[in-house]
Formats: sequence, C-alpha cells, structure tokens
Amino acid sequence: MLPLAAVLSALLLTPAAGAAPTPLKWGALTVTVTPRPAGNFEAQARAVVRNGARTVLTVTDWDIEATLQPIRPGGLPELVLSAFSGGAHCCFTQYVFTQDGGRVENLAVFDAADDPGRWTDLNGDGTREFVWGSNTLTYYDWSFAESPFPLTVLGWDGVRLADRTRAYAYVPGQEAARELKVVLDGLAEGQGTDALKPRLSGYYANMILAGRGAEAERVLAAQVFARAPGLRAWFTAHRTDLINATYAQPEGRVRAVNSSSYPVREPDQP
Repeated sequence: MLPLAAVLSALLLTPAAGAAPTPLKWGALTVTVTPRPAGNFEAQARAVVRNGARTVLTVTDWDIEATLQPIRPGGLPELVLSAFSGGAHCCFTQYVFTQDGGRVENLAVFDAADDPGRWTDLNGDGTREFVWGSNTLTYYDWSFAESPFPLTVLGWDGVRLADRTRAYAYVPGQEAARELKVVLDGLAEGQGTDALKPRLSGYYANMILAGRGAEAERVLAAQVFARAPGLRAWFTAHRTDLINATYAQPEGRVRAVNSSSYPVREPDQP
C-alpha cells in the first residue's frame, strides 16, 4: 500500500489542478472528467457520461479519475470512476459501471475509506480484482500513521463484486509475512509493546483473512510472546476486539445503486 504522503502528492499533482477536461471513449459513450478549478479547494470535480448530447450520469467529488477496467468476463471493460473527497486521508469511493446489458448499470459503489486501493489481475484470467487495505483497525490503540491495513480482495463472483479474499489468500498472507518480520526485527532491536502492537495486529489480522488465524496464534506464542511478555498481555486483552474488527470486512461497504447522479443522497441527508 502506498504511503499517505505519496497518495496525496499523486492526487494533487494530477490533472485536478485546472487541466482541460479529459475525454474517454467507452464503447459508444463518452466520459469527460472536468477537474476542480486550480486553487479552489472548495470546488468539486465532475465526471459526465454522455451518449451523444444526452447525459447518462454524473459523479461529483473533490477529485475524480476515470479508467476502464475488465472486471467481468466478456463484453466491454467496466467504467470505474475513482473519487477522492479531499480529506487528510479520507475518503475514497469506487463507482463501477457496465453497459453490457444494453444500458448503463451500476455494479458497485464501494466505500474504500482511507485506502485508494488498486485494480490488478491476480490470477491471469484477463479480469481484474480490487486489492484494498481495510481501515477497520485504524486508530484502534495507535495513531493513524501506525495503523495496520489488512489486505482484502474484491472480485466478480458471477453476480456482483464481492469479498474474494480467501480465493487469493496469498495476498493477505504476504502482507502478514511482512508484518511479522517487522515485529521480529523490532524485538531484536529492543522495541517495546507500544511500538510493536500495531504490526503484531497487522500480522494477526492478515493471517485471519488468509484463513490462517490459528497458525498465527501458534507462531506468536512460539516466536514473539516468549520474548515479549508485554505484547502477550496486550494481545490477550485485545484479541477479541482484533478478531471482531478483522471480520468487519467490506460486504457492508459494497452496494449497487442505479442513479443518474452520484453520490446518491441518503434519506436522512439534506
């Protein structure tokens, strides 16, 4: 996952700073993203999908990027409008559309929160999955900068975009290995509980997502807790919270909403 500073720098240096609208052809349709005016941080960018002179849909946010991603097999690639609200590290939203059914339909509005994520083909089948760092552990018992982001995979399951992390268990598994190395290196350097508990939690959460939670507990008992009683005590006190947060995964963040204007106002919004 990209460091926060790199993500924000990339966003601020993209055409959001007053560049001319960028057209994108999507089959017979045209997608035009108009950036917010340079220097006007209160303004918003606007993405418009048109069929000739007719407006099909619009998306507005502080910054928007339009890309074509092959998410479902067959047909045209899907249109993904990646939106950023302009906050310090939040919020990112993925709007996914298809026109394979003969009209434009929304496949997903995904609240990605703190991580922009990335689309990539994980299994070489020509379609792409969305790899995303969940924010369910941010600020838990540490600062945002120290927070672990357990890796989650969204992919097409034949009906909708869904949590497919277990099908690509190596993704969180590799992240878990990186987190464990940081913990073991930190122990060798004499780092204490406060420094290592975020990384220990990142290891444990990613192992749970990979379907290897019981293995993680055995590894921690053998390689970490025998050397760090403080970490053992902290983990024992917080284990249930970590499990609950890890399983609070993205299904509740994904929904399909057909509309001509996004974001869609909720019933309790003015």
